[in-house]
Amino acid sequence: MVADENGKSVESRERTSSGMFLQMAQDEIVSGVDAKIAAWTFLPQENGEGMQILHYEHVQKYVPHYDYFIDEVNLQLGGHRVATVLMYLSNVEKGGETVFPRSEVKDRQPKGDDWSYCAKPGFAGKNVCVGG
Repeated sequence: MVADENGKSVESRERTSSGMFLQMAQDEIVSGVDAKIAAWTFLPQENGEGMQILHYEHVQKYVPHYDYFIDEVNLQLGGHRVATVLMYLSNVEKGGETVFPRSEVKDRQPKGDDWSYCAKPGFAGKNVCVGG
């Protein structure tokens, strides 16, 4: 599922995972995670967006894409992302990588680890293409 130009969920061939969104500060746990992300990235917590929890089955994917927006709905909801933090909630035997087609980086991390564009030099900017 992805959001269309009006912000409504629609089925997608590009993103076949299942998932849900958490509202910012919806409870103490989410607030704590949001605060840690803000401290780690040196970005104000209020500049963040709600977390998205995704689940991928064996054959599911998210084709490489850019994490910036050209549609009015997303621009009004907060605009372009300046950072992305990925947190891994489970380990997998095979697959599960985050890939960067314009580089040689393919990243699979253990449960509890996290990753951010802010933490890796040379990954920032609208030319970062990411898929999983």
